[in-house]
Amino acid sequence: MEITPDMMKAAELYRILTGCVLPRPIAWVSSVADNGGQNLAPFSFFNVASVKPPVLGFSPMVDEIRQDKDTLVNIRETGEFVVNIVSHKLAEKMNQTSAGYASDIDEFECAGLTAVASATVLAPGVAESLVRFECRLRQLISFGTAPYAGSLILGDVCHIHVHQDIYSDGKIDANRLDAIGRLAGNFYATTRDRFAIARPVTPGK
Repeated sequence: MEITPDMMKAAELYRILTGCVLPRPIAWVSSVADNGGQNLAPFSFFNVASVKPPVLGFSPMVDEIRQDKDTLVNIRETGEFVVNIVSHKLAEKMNQTSAGYASDIDEFECAGLTAVASATVLAPGVAESLVRFECRLRQLISFGTAPYAGSLILGDVCHIHVHQDIYSDGKIDANRLDAIGRLAGNFYATTRDRFAIARPVTPGK
């Protein structure tokens, strides 16, 4: 099967991309509007973009009625956000915050989560999350305004909260973090099933 993206409907292309690029880590992004309203939503188009400087990137998409996500609107207004990492025990609460709530609804309250003040940004973090990255907007790139178009949000990490129970000897304990990833449809994956492969030796070194 050969596919020309321009010849496909956006929804069909979405299913192919999300069905092949997996598992995808989840950025559980908390933000605050200019009027002080809090927002919390998950995004699975997410990864590390740079280490020095530390930069995280995620992409919210325009929904099917050509409306920007509240997260995108808030970050445009304030230039700040927090990326909370989703552990398996928080999966149901994370999923609850993915509902299409009105912009004046607080997803923290809807999901029974605790909003905790951040150290360097106005946006709160999820107290129950074992890792929280406080970020300031570095760059925002829009790929269009049609449904399924994305915007790449790049944020400089200015502060990191790591729970003491998952950090030892300079490393994160993957078992205790127990992060989940997004698959296609309603499916998710854990990081519990792992295998190791040593990097090959570079010839001549």
